[in-house]
Amino acid sequence: MRQIFNRLKWTGARGYFWYVSRGGVGGEEVCSTDEVVEVGANGVVVRTEGGEKYIPFHRIVEIRLETGEVLLNRRRR
Repeated sequence: MRQIFNRLKWTGARGYFWYVSRGGVGGEEVCSTDEVVEVGANGVVVRTEGGEKYIPFHRIVEIRLETGEVLLNRRRR
């Protein structure tokens, strides 16, 4: 997953990712890859209205490019 985020960062490709969030509607929230500040070994740091937020990779369930191409889908079916 780290490779996906690094590739998006260095190519400038835009996308979105969904992650499990206790406070989100339906238990999930969505974030633009443009909001990623840092790609770490175990997660990403994103900009939020209140500052920054760490999202561990194990909470990320889907990553899509702006075109709709699915790069990762770990949703339970």
